[in-house]
Amino acid sequence: MKRSIRVFLLIFLLLAWIAPGFWLIVTSLNAERDVMHEGLRLFPSMPTFENYAKAFEKTQIGIWLLNSLIVSTITMAITVIIDAMMAYALSRINFRGKKALLIFVIAGMMVPFEAIIIQLYILFNKLGLINTLAAIILPRLALPIGVFILTQFFKGIPVAIEEAAYMDGASRFLIFRKIILPLGKAAIVTVMILSFINAWNDFLWPLIVASDSIKYTVTVGIANFQGTHGTEYSLIMSGAAIASLPLIVVFLVFREHIVQGIAMTGIKG
Repeated sequence: MKRSIRVFLLIFLLLAWIAPGFWLIVTSLNAERDVMHEGLRLFPSMPTFENYAKAFEKTQIGIWLLNSLIVSTITMAITVIIDAMMAYALSRINFRGKKALLIFVIAGMMVPFEAIIIQLYILFNKLGLINTLAAIILPRLALPIGVFILTQFFKGIPVAIEEAAYMDGASRFLIFRKIILPLGKAAIVTVMILSFINAWNDFLWPLIVASDSIKYTVTVGIANFQGTHGTEYSLIMSGAAIASLPLIVVFLVFREHIVQGIAMTGIKG
């Protein structure tokens, strides 16, 4: 009986998770007249990819996708470097204020970004970076959860490996680059993916600092697209489907690394 209830709940949750995406795809493959007159259908009566072509013709979605790719890739690369170096210091080096720094990092996971957004805007305005991709990238260059994940993982690497390297004359940086990073590959990949997804999905900050449509990321562009084409639901849904595709591909390709990295982090330290 309990097993049947668990299976039922799992199926229900799976359907609840799939339903919005399924509705998005179905609507994007319908002609606008069919959406307005026939309402929601399980399958399009006459599926068409015309809406996807129109999304590229009527908007700057290609530029928005490129902007999001640039922002997400640069953010991911620099975030991994910063997080890995900080995590190594917190997990393998003894120094004064180490515990306070770790508490500060953990606190960064609890403070909402919205709480500092006004101060950030004032700062970037003074620096003359408003309406640039640099302004979108800079506030996301360190991920507190990434530092935490890598710190926990690095703690599980045997100290004897480092000691042997020291005896062979290796410097701390060489040990970090040649030993710690390769051994922490699973956790590093997890942080890379989390950072990429976090930057790709960011909406509020790019909306505030990007005033020119050519600087929009895809999330901001689709929101603006929705306001411009408020009644063309099939066109809006096709834009949303295009924006979601890179994240779906990333998840499908690296899902095993995500699970492995988080699972191994949980049993380390």
